[in-house]
Amino acid sequence: MMALRGSMPHTPFGCSRLSSEGMIIFVKDNLDERQSTRKPEPSGKTGRTGRTGQPTGRVGQLLFVAQQAAQALATERLEPLGLSPRAWGVLSTLAESGPLTQIELATAMSIDRTAMVYLLDDLEEQSLVERVRHPRDRRAFLIHLTTGGQEMQRRAAAALAGAADTLLTPLDPAEREHLIDLLGQVAAHWQQVAAVLQDPGAGQARPPAARAEPAHPRGRGTRSANRPA
Repeated sequence: MMALRGSMPHTPFGCSRLSSEGMIIFVKDNLDERQSTRKPEPSGKTGRTGRTGQPTGRVGQLLFVAQQAAQALATERLEPLGLSPRAWGVLSTLAESGPLTQIELATAMSIDRTAMVYLLDDLEEQSLVERVRHPRDRRAFLIHLTTGGQEMQRRAAAALAGAADTLLTPLDPAEREHLIDLLGQVAAHWQQVAAVLQDPGAGQARPPAARAEPAHPRGRGTRSANRPA
């Protein structure tokens, strides 16, 4: 959850910087204000939640509020390390999944392919990742964590320890586990949808075909003779 946010570099939410506590208060006050403008339910009637006065039917807004709070918590802890939430997402995804192509990484993180190239360029400049020719497709590159990237991933994970607990303060352990399981199912579904949209044949059984990685839009290939164009 902490991994899927922000731009590099960025100020969270496109507004002035706020501490995580301030951001959470801000979004909660905003949500409370919207709730206060709702017309009261007629006596004896409740919303879809079964709780009188509780918001219903606004899944997108509620997820957005939670995402803002999550990003604020992550940003506050990652910035001292020189990482954005998206950069942390790359490091943590590679640590969990092993080397991936740029396209696979972009799909896993739901990031535009061109934006992923920029992000990997920056991480490669910091010697946190490296591009290695794919052994079965010379036109593609596998993204590997460097030794420095592995160390940074461990430091970032330690810095983020407790952030999820803060975010999910209102929930007991069983509720947290259930929420994470449900969100994982939703995320997996939309990652699959994104993969099919990008490659309509991805859902069909077929031998792996050679695919070219996106070109570097920044034109950084002159930095090193061994740097992929």
